[in-house]
Amino acid sequence: MTRVPMVRAAVLAVVLVALPAVASAQRGGGGRGMGSKDADWKAVAGDSPKGPSISGKDFVEASPLAMLLDKKKQLKLTDAQVTGIKAADEKLQAANKERYLLVDSLKKQMRPSVAPSAEDEARLAVARESMQGVVRDIRASHDADTKEVVATLDADQQKTATELLEKHQEKVQKMLQDKLGTRPGGGGGPGRRGPGTV
Repeated sequence: MTRVPMVRAAVLAVVLVALPAVASAQRGGGGRGMGSKDADWKAVAGDSPKGPSISGKDFVEASPLAMLLDKKKQLKLTDAQVTGIKAADEKLQAANKERYLLVDSLKKQMRPSVAPSAEDEARLAVARESMQGVVRDIRASHDADTKEVVATLDADQQKTATELLEKHQEKVQKMLQDKLGTRPGGGGGPGRRGPGTV
């Protein structure tokens, strides 16, 4: 009768001694514990989508009128024309200021959650649709103002400006596809438009 408690005590002692080793093994042991889990989490987080990287500043820098000013020597712009295009660009930026701020705000709303819920999906859908609308409005504004400016140039200047604007359009389109996460032909980006398109 007295041997049963002694056996139980011996088993209990073995278990107590073994527990730290078991716990260490479950944690990964040998310095692979929390560090390994942190590394795994960083790997997962690093692979998760970050959402669009577009910002209002990108549209300011993509101004087709600013591009024309940069190419004033190639276009052989007169001082009066340079002054006029500068004024037109300032007007264009002022008219789109609120849209640029809205782009920054929607960009934050389009950041996906690590574990998205139904509410998150709905939020992303609304933000994505809103972003597309704002981008279309900015593009239309840039397009219209640029056409007005180009119409004031002489025939030779218009030909050069059209060529420059087509190349500029391609660069801006690629920038939008990269920063909005769309793909050529994938339905995410707008179709081909006229000179001055952003």
